[in-house]
Amino acid sequence: MWPKCRVCAFGPWPTALLLHCLGALLVCGSAGAFTILSPFSYSSLSFKNLLNSVLLSSNANLAGGGRNLKSDVLEDASLITPKLIRKYGYPSETHTVVTKDGYILEMHRIPKKGAQPVLLMHGILDTSATWVLMGPKSGLGYMLSDLGYDVWMGNSRGNRYSKNHTSLNSDYQEFWDFTFHEMGKYDLPANIDYILSKTGYEQLHYIGHSQGTAIFWVLCSEQPAYSQKITSMHALAPIAYIHDMKSPLFRTLVLFLDFLTAATRMLRITEFMPNTKFLVDHSQVVCHDNAMTQDVCSNILFLVAGYNSEQLNKTMLPVMLSHTPSGASIKQLEHFGQLMKSGHFRKFDRGYLRNQLEYNRMTPPDYDLSRVKVPVALYYSVNDLLVSTTGVDRLARELPNVIDKYLVPMERFNHLDFLWAIDVKPLVYNRLVRNIRRVENHRAKLTANLASYLAMQLQRQHLQNQIQLQATLQPTLPPNVHLPHRLDPELLTTLTTTAATATIVTATATATTETTATGTATTTENVGDATTSTSAAEA
Repeated sequence: MWPKCRVCAFGPWPTALLLHCLGALLVCGSAGAFTILSPFSYSSLSFKNLLNSVLLSSNANLAGGGRNLKSDVLEDASLITPKLIRKYGYPSETHTVVTKDGYILEMHRIPKKGAQPVLLMHGILDTSATWVLMGPKSGLGYMLSDLGYDVWMGNSRGNRYSKNHTSLNSDYQEFWDFTFHEMGKYDLPANIDYILSKTGYEQLHYIGHSQGTAIFWVLCSEQPAYSQKITSMHALAPIAYIHDMKSPLFRTLVLFLDFLTAATRMLRITEFMPNTKFLVDHSQVVCHDNAMTQDVCSNILFLVAGYNSEQLNKTMLPVMLSHTPSGASIKQLEHFGQLMKSGHFRKFDRGYLRNQLEYNRMTPPDYDLSRVKVPVALYYSVNDLLVSTTGVDRLARELPNVIDKYLVPMERFNHLDFLWAIDVKPLVYNRLVRNIRRVENHRAKLTANLASYLAMQLQRQHLQNQIQLQATLQPTLPPNVHLPHRLDPELLTTLTTTAATATIVTATATATTETTATGTATTTENVGDATTSTSAAEA
């Protein structure tokens, strides 16, 4: 049953028609929800600009011209992440990282000098803005900064902030030849190494949402050594086993996965839902508080993520839909479709022949989740259309070090509520912070216990050395001289030197006695200030 809303009050057919029309406008009008690498796309640029102008004009009339919009909402919708952070009084830095395969990634930072670093990674079609766009009261990036952490927010290859390469242009088909596998294999290691190098820390906390969790499993599976660089991992709406995903939209698309894959390759479609100026302008006009089409905007989100109107701040819809979607590779979607179809969490299926060449087997290998040695906390919900509870249960069984498996205590909490819900702070983030603190306290106790243990071991070894030294030195002393039960360091040094000297002199005297019929043997022994001399002569 379709959720109740003002738009749906007209009945099912007008509602369906309106949704299809709006979807067509959003998809076709956004200067290409798909990027098609074809000469015809450039020749139609002026037509697109004309179409965009007409659409914006008509939508402005329909929505009330965009009047009485809150200035903060309009401004936040158009600001890039660093400017958005600075607007609310927080410091902001932009850092550039180059991966081993040449992709140039942009990271955004809310710096805190000398503080423990935390890396936040977004999901598919998203950006670093997702952690701050809801403002200081709800944004996880701001919350962690207020708690004293050095906050780093990554951007995966292909989104609006990471569309550069050392040798490839984003217009080239080769640029988009990646899935989330390459993000875990190349992007995350580059980000982590850069952060640790800049901060001087040996480890960082990792927080991922949706695809941001999947690429972490890939990282640990492909390069297990990176587990030593992570203090804890916190997975919001964790992605791995998604064969029983409840989303009707994606389950329908998977039925036609082979056809869609062939069609996108034939048409050379490489990018899905890029962030464009039209998208920003369109969302501001159609989705604001005074627009009669605002409920259509919210229902589009509910169709993808799950229905939960009471936790959606509709005033912020223009901001949400201006920053997201922000572009992804068609191949990423294809890889997720393969996971849904196969029921496995495994590498990209290239077909039987190429699988044999790439993996030396007919089917792609599964990612080895037993290599994820990091303390992991899982946060999930019942109403998430993209992540099922059974999938999370299976994931938890295969991860070796799950410290928390938290089902959000709200029946309608959905996939995007982990980022944008009105009450996300008390429902999720407070527990997340407690888990971070718990891991840190546990590490601190382990470190203190280890230091205490090492100190005890050193003391024990020192006493054993004293006993052994006493046993060695006692026979070399005169009968009336005895060593104390506990030797101070200075006395130990003196005794060690004296014992060595006595051994050499004794050996020399013995050799002299054996080779000479008459002679003189002199042994001098010093213990502290006492000196004993013995001389013997034979005629």
